[in-house]
Amino acid sequence: MLKRLIHWVLGILLIVASASCRPSIEKGISSRIASLSGTTELGTVEYTVRKIVRASDNQVWTVGDRKILFSTTSYLKAGVKLDGFSEDNVSYNKRENSITVTLPKASLLSFNMPPEEIRTEYESYGVFRSRFSEAEQNKILRLGEERIRKDIDNLGILNEAEKNTTDFFVAMFNQIGIEKVNVIFE
Repeated sequence: MLKRLIHWVLGILLIVASASCRPSIEKGISSRIASLSGTTELGTVEYTVRKIVRASDNQVWTVGDRKILFSTTSYLKAGVKLDGFSEDNVSYNKRENSITVTLPKASLLSFNMPPEEIRTEYESYGVFRSRFSEAEQNKILRLGEERIRKDIDNLGILNEAEKNTTDFFVAMFNQIGIEKVNVIFE
């Protein structure tokens, strides 16, 4: 009987000692929030978009027309802005072992159309017409960029960024023992 009591007491002491060695979930949450609080954005998806940009200049009062065709490559990065991310964005329910993280909706974080990846594929101009000037070419390329930006919703990049952001927060908080993680985008 005494042996059982000693084993039972030692078992309880071992459990208490191991529990005190493990950091609490609250401390884990605080450390995760602190590590993200200095971050301004969390980029979770990148897309490479190749687009053909074309322009035609057929003026009624001049003889001939002008046409130009560019192939472009753009790199888009989307994710969530974390400016001001703090404990106010996180709600922990100890009883249910769940956490809710509130974040802004995903947005386009960067758009890069490197000049070295823009190629003039075709250019044609009539005998009485001049080539497209550099300023005109830049204007045409800006219009191409605007078209890509307008098509962001159709690309699905923002939805994928929110899904990947959710996966990031679920994995991060699961690591410290939280069973249920809800991520809300507002």
